[in-house]
Amino acid sequence: LREGVKLGRMLGNSDEWSKYKGEEVFPGVDVQTDDQIDEYIRNSLHTANAITGTCKMGTGDDAVVGPDLCVKGVNGVRVVDASVIPVIPGGQIGTPTVMIAERAAAFIKDPSLAPQSV
Repeated sequence: LREGVKLGRMLGNSDEWSKYKGEEVFPGVDVQTDDQIDEYIRNSLHTANAITGTCKMGTGDDAVVGPDLCVKGVNGVRVVDASVIPVIPGGQIGTPTVMIAERAAAFIKDPSLAPQSV
């Protein structure tokens, strides 16, 4: 990870990126030595960026939310966030979460668009 910070800095400081370069935000220009970089990594590293799957969407018995984003067995409650994503994706979840919200908005505006919950 330390070498990744160094590589990122080297690439970011190259002439090819000069017109895009702004101020270094993380870990910050004051973090320079290997010990400082290691401390930054220890203090900022975490195992997950976003929690997904805690209200799994699907049609099986293990799903909390149906394909229409309604909570199974509860009237009038939807879950519209990353928690309905049933499997942790390999990438960032911002765009899929916006898509889920857009679909929920469409379902609410026009209930005929919503898939039927099982």
